[in-house]
Amino acid sequence: MPSFSVRFMKIVCDDTGGEHRACQAAFMVDAASLSAAAQQAETDFCRQRRVRDWTIFADVLELRTPPA
Repeated sequence: MPSFSVRFMKIVCDDTGGEHRACQAAFMVDAASLSAAAQQAETDFCRQRRVRDWTIFADVLELRTPPA
């Protein structure tokens, strides 16, 4: 089963108006597919933060296959 690196990112502005991504959480997930990995990470994030919707804390979900 492949492993995926999942990061929840919040887009924030600095004092000059430039946008930056701030990592709110990172997970390693073993899943059969990219969509299954995203679903598992969302569930884990919500359970950890005790919320129903991960978008309260993050704007973007990044999924990557770790290098071999």
